This record gives sequence, structure tokens and C-alpha cells, in this order.
Amino acid sequence: MRGLATAVVALIAVALVLEWAGVTVRWLGYRSVSGRYEGTVSSAEYNATRDVLMPLEVGLWLLSLLVMLVVFIVLVGWMLRTQRNARTVSPVSHHLSAPWAFWGWVVPVVSLWFPPLFLHDIAKASNPQQRGTPLVPLWWIAWLTAWLTFWAGTVLTTSGISDDHDTIQTLRDSEVDSLFTFSLLRTVAALLFLAAGILLSATVLKISRAQSHWTPARS
Repeated sequence: MRGLATAVVALIAVALVLEWAGVTVRWLGYRSVSGRYEGTVSSAEYNATRDVLMPLEVGLWLLSLLVMLVVFIVLVGWMLRTQRNARTVSPVSHHLSAPWAFWGWVVPVVSLWFPPLFLHDIAKASNPQQRGTPLVPLWWIAWLTAWLTFWAGTVLTTSGISDDHDTIQTLRDSEVDSLFTFSLLRTVAALLFLAAGILLSATVLKISRAQSHWTPARS
């Protein structure tokens, strides 16, 4: 279990680094837009910065989503393995069968509570004396809130500015403020993703550590 657990934690760390790199680029973009709007950044400087930052930001977000997909695949494998171990050794019953380790994430409606339920049962079976762990519900709350904040920023606010061509000088204060709000919501989402990543990593390590004690020492 330790190999899979280490892989999950390492991939989560990579995803978080990419997430925060994207947030940093987002604020650099906002700084460039606000500077151009206030007249402290020239048109040439603005367009040069925009040509670098926009594809970089998009690339970082896409790469972070790709890493999240890999995290999902490895995490599902870890969940299947740990549930099988728990069913073999522990008498504690499980609410969900093994296929729900995957389908619980993708089936509409039930995906809102099946993943934490699946993980809670594994945690409880791995250490019956503790009857589960508060890390699981805290992780799930942070995870759902992070995605809600992320999409709220995308849907409700301005996500980018077009090429300069002097049009940026016609921007209204509300549009610049909207771009600030967008950047702020992305930052809040990144903080929530960070919390979710730490909580999930701690849960994975805790369960894997508990199950590692089940393996007899070899002479």
C-alpha cells in the first residue's frame, strides 16, 4: 500500500504546484491589465506581456487538470486495493461495493456523497477503534467548495482581455473590478484545493499506515 499511497500524495503535490503557478500568472495578468488601464504600462509592453501570459496560464490550467485526472486514476486504484484489504481482514461492513470506487465519482447526484462514503468505510474498517476519521468529511467539503468557487469565477466574472489596439482605454471600472474578482476567486479556489489536497493526502497516508500493520513481518 505504501507505494500507491506515495504515488497519490506525490501527484497531489504536483497538481497543487501547477494550480498555484496558474494563480501567480493570473495575478501577473491582472497587474498588466490594470497598469495598462491606468496608463502606467505602454501598449507594446501590455501586448508583449499578454502574448506570454495568456497561453502560459491556459497551459498551466490544462496541465493541472491532466494531473488531476492521473491523481483520480491512481486514487481509484488505491481505494480498490484498500477496500479489498479491509474486507479481507476487518469485520466492519461497507455501504458500497468495489465498482463504486470509480462510478461513485462520475454518476450524477450520487457523486455528491458516494466518494467520501466509500473512503469513510475504508477508514473505519482500517481502524475500527477510531470509527473513521474527521479528515474525510473535511476533505470533501473543501473539495466541493473549491470547484464551486472555481466555476463561479469562470461563469460570473470576466476571464480575459482582448488585444490592446487602444481598446483597453475604453474599459469601464466595473470591467477591471470584474477581472480582479475573477483573479480573487481563482485564488480562493486554489486555497480550498490546497486544503483538500492536504486533507486527502493525510487520509491516504493514515489508512495506508494502519493497513501496513496487518502485514506479518518476514523473517
